[in-house]
Parts: sequence; C-alpha cells; structure tokens
Amino acid sequence: MILLTSPEPAEDRAEVAVRGDLDAVEGAELRRLLGGLTVATVELDLARVGFIDCAGARTLLRADEHLRGLGQELIIVRPSGPVLRLLRLLGFDRHLLIRHPGDAVGASRTPPGH
Repeated sequence: MILLTSPEPAEDRAEVAVRGDLDAVEGAELRRLLGGLTVATVELDLARVGFIDCAGARTLLRADEHLRGLGQELIIVRPSGPVLRLLRLLGFDRHLLIRHPGDAVGASRTPPGH
C-alpha cells in the first residue's frame, strides 16, 4: 500500500509512505504517485516495507533520477532492514539520499560499507 501521508505545499514537500511489499506491482503505483507530485522534496518512508525485490529497488533508483531531472529531491527515510540490505547489496545506497532515524536534518548519501 502506498499512501501520500502529508502533502505540505507551504513547505514545498510531501511525505509518502510505503507499507507491505515493494515489488513490480507496487513500484508501478509508486511511480504514478511520484510522477504527479510537484513539490521540491519528497520524503519516502520505507519503515513498514517488509519485502523488496530488485524491481522495487530499481523503482527507487529511477524515481530518484526522474525527480532530480525535474529539480526535485527524493529522500528515503527510515528504511526497513530488508530495504537497506538490498540497497546496499545492489550499491544503490551510494546513489540515493537515505536518512536513518537519529540522522541530522540534512540527509546525506549512505557512506559505502556503512
């Protein structure tokens, strides 16, 4: 399930939460939702993703590239263990902005091997 949890146009940002699986089916829904957002920053909460496959991981990478191309920013917040594991295995953590609980407000790319 994908939810637009708190669009805040005044701050020019939106929060989107993904719950359950992030696979080819949910990835298509996520792409549609993100493609319709016109805010500067999208925070994608992946804390409740229990399963992610390569199609889901590619969706994150492509969404990030697409949004950056439009001058927007995608920040992955609170990634679950399975999400973070797969992103690290694929090396996508070096390309995506990931904010972990307790990080400073300014998100940064996950250092390799971290």
